Amino acid sequence: MGELEKFVIVYLAGVTGIWKGIPAGIGLKLVPIYTGLYTALGSITTVLILFFAGDSFKNWIMKLYGEKRIARKKGKFSRFANRYGPWGLGLITSGLLGPITSVLLGLVFFTNTKKFVVILMAGILIWSVILAYIFSPIVELITNSAF
Repeated sequence: MGELEKFVIVYLAGVTGIWKGIPAGIGLKLVPIYTGLYTALGSITTVLILFFAGDSFKNWIMKLYGEKRIARKKGKFSRFANRYGPWGLGLITSGLLGPITSVLLGLVFFTNTKKFVVILMAGILIWSVILAYIFSPIVELITNSAF
Protein backbone atom coordinates (compact mmCIF):
# COMPACT_ATOMS: atom_id res chain seq x y z
CA MET A 1 0.00 0.00 0.00
CA GLY A 2 1.36 3.41 -0.96
CA GLU A 3 1.77 6.42 1.28
CA LEU A 4 -1.13 8.29 -0.31
CA GLU A 5 -3.55 5.47 0.48
CA LYS A 6 -2.33 5.40 4.08
CA PHE A 7 -2.84 9.14 4.40
CA VAL A 8 -6.39 8.86 3.03
CA ILE A 9 -7.23 6.02 5.44
CA VAL A 10 -5.94 7.98 8.44
CA TYR A 11 -7.78 11.09 7.26
CA LEU A 12 -11.06 9.18 6.91
CA ALA A 13 -10.56 7.54 10.30
CA GLY A 14 -9.86 10.99 11.70
CA VAL A 15 -13.20 12.18 10.33
CA THR A 16 -14.85 9.83 12.83
CA GLY A 17 -12.64 11.02 15.71
CA ILE A 18 -9.16 11.35 17.14
CA TRP A 19 -9.37 8.06 18.99
CA LYS A 20 -9.90 6.21 15.70
CA GLY A 21 -7.44 8.10 13.51
CA ILE A 22 -4.43 7.72 15.78
CA PRO A 23 -4.66 3.90 16.02
CA ALA A 24 -5.19 3.70 12.26
CA GLY A 25 -2.02 5.69 11.60
CA ILE A 26 -0.02 3.68 14.09
CA GLY A 27 -1.34 0.43 12.64
CA LEU A 28 -0.31 1.56 9.15
CA LYS A 29 3.15 2.41 10.52
CA LEU A 30 3.02 6.07 9.56
CA VAL A 31 5.43 8.56 11.05
CA PRO A 32 3.77 10.10 14.16
CA ILE A 33 3.68 13.63 12.71
CA TYR A 34 1.75 12.39 9.65
CA THR A 35 -0.57 10.35 11.87
CA GLY A 36 -1.30 13.37 14.03
CA LEU A 37 -1.70 15.82 11.17
CA TYR A 38 -3.98 13.68 8.99
CA THR A 39 -6.06 12.66 12.00
CA ALA A 40 -6.41 16.32 12.95
CA LEU A 41 -7.34 17.29 9.39
CA GLY A 42 -10.07 14.65 9.33
CA SER A 43 -11.46 15.72 12.69
CA ILE A 44 -11.31 19.39 11.78
CA THR A 45 -13.23 18.61 8.58
CA THR A 46 -16.01 17.10 10.67
CA VAL A 47 -16.03 20.06 13.05
CA LEU A 48 -16.30 22.52 10.16
CA ILE A 49 -19.11 20.55 8.49
CA LEU A 50 -21.07 20.51 11.74
CA PHE A 51 -20.33 24.18 12.38
CA PHE A 52 -21.41 25.35 8.92
CA ALA A 53 -24.58 23.27 9.12
CA GLY A 54 -25.67 26.08 11.45
CA ASP A 55 -28.97 26.70 13.13
CA SER A 56 -30.91 24.03 11.26
CA PHE A 57 -28.50 21.42 12.60
CA LYS A 58 -28.68 22.91 16.10
CA ASN A 59 -32.48 22.79 15.98
CA TRP A 60 -32.36 19.17 14.79
CA ILE A 61 -30.10 18.24 17.74
CA MET A 62 -32.44 20.00 20.17
CA LYS A 63 -35.41 18.17 18.66
CA LEU A 64 -33.62 14.82 18.61
CA TYR A 65 -32.47 14.89 22.23
CA GLY A 66 -35.26 17.03 23.62
CA GLU A 67 -34.89 20.46 25.12
CA LYS A 68 -35.72 19.23 28.63
CA ARG A 69 -32.99 16.60 28.53
CA ILE A 70 -30.46 19.12 27.25
CA ALA A 71 -31.58 21.68 29.84
CA ARG A 72 -30.86 19.16 32.63
CA LYS A 73 -27.37 18.50 31.33
CA LYS A 74 -26.77 22.17 30.67
CA GLY A 75 -26.35 22.82 34.39
CA LYS A 76 -23.35 20.50 34.72
CA PHE A 77 -21.86 21.64 31.45
CA SER A 78 -22.43 25.31 32.29
CA ARG A 79 -20.53 24.97 35.56
CA PHE A 80 -17.65 23.37 33.66
CA ALA A 81 -17.84 26.02 30.92
CA ASN A 82 -17.97 28.88 33.44
CA ARG A 83 -15.02 27.49 35.32
CA TYR A 84 -12.71 26.89 32.34
CA GLY A 85 -14.21 29.11 29.63
CA PRO A 86 -14.03 28.41 25.92
CA TRP A 87 -10.24 28.08 26.01
CA GLY A 88 -10.21 25.37 28.61
CA LEU A 89 -13.25 23.69 27.19
CA GLY A 90 -12.01 23.69 23.59
CA LEU A 91 -8.59 22.40 24.55
CA ILE A 92 -9.75 19.85 27.13
CA THR A 93 -12.86 18.34 25.55
CA SER A 94 -11.34 17.91 22.11
CA GLY A 95 -9.06 15.20 23.43
CA LEU A 96 -11.16 13.72 26.19
CA LEU A 97 -14.62 13.67 24.61
CA GLY A 98 -13.59 13.79 20.99
CA PRO A 99 -14.15 16.50 18.42
CA ILE A 100 -17.66 15.48 17.36
CA THR A 101 -19.09 15.52 20.87
CA SER A 102 -17.21 18.72 21.66
CA VAL A 103 -18.54 20.64 18.68
CA LEU A 104 -22.08 19.42 19.34
CA LEU A 105 -21.87 20.64 22.94
CA GLY A 106 -20.38 23.92 21.81
CA LEU A 107 -23.10 24.50 19.20
CA VAL A 108 -25.85 23.88 21.70
CA PHE A 109 -24.44 25.68 24.74
CA PHE A 110 -22.26 28.56 23.51
CA THR A 111 -23.45 31.78 21.92
CA ASN A 112 -20.05 32.69 20.44
CA THR A 113 -19.51 29.46 18.52
CA LYS A 114 -16.94 30.91 16.10
CA LYS A 115 -14.43 31.51 18.88
CA PHE A 116 -15.11 28.09 20.39
CA VAL A 117 -14.66 26.31 17.05
CA VAL A 118 -11.30 28.00 16.43
CA ILE A 119 -10.10 27.00 19.90
CA LEU A 120 -11.50 23.49 19.38
CA MET A 121 -9.57 23.11 16.12
CA ALA A 122 -6.36 24.13 17.90
CA GLY A 123 -7.12 21.58 20.62
CA ILE A 124 -7.71 18.87 18.02
CA LEU A 125 -4.37 19.57 16.38
CA ILE A 126 -2.51 19.62 19.70
CA TRP A 127 -4.14 16.43 21.02
CA SER A 128 -3.68 14.55 17.74
CA VAL A 129 0.03 15.26 17.44
CA ILE A 130 0.73 14.63 21.14
CA LEU A 131 -1.22 11.35 21.20
CA ALA A 132 0.48 10.14 18.02
CA TYR A 133 3.90 10.85 19.51
CA ILE A 134 3.00 9.22 22.82
CA PHE A 135 1.39 6.04 21.53
CA SER A 136 3.63 5.28 18.51
CA PRO A 137 6.69 4.29 20.57
CA ILE A 138 4.52 2.43 23.10
CA VAL A 139 2.96 0.29 20.37
CA GLU A 140 6.38 -0.23 18.78
CA LEU A 141 7.80 -1.34 22.13
CA ILE A 142 4.95 -3.77 22.77
CA THR A 143 5.04 -5.30 19.30
CA ASN A 144 8.82 -5.75 19.35
CA SER A 145 9.10 -7.13 22.87
CA ALA A 146 9.09 -10.83 23.54
CA PHE A 147 6.36 -11.60 26.03
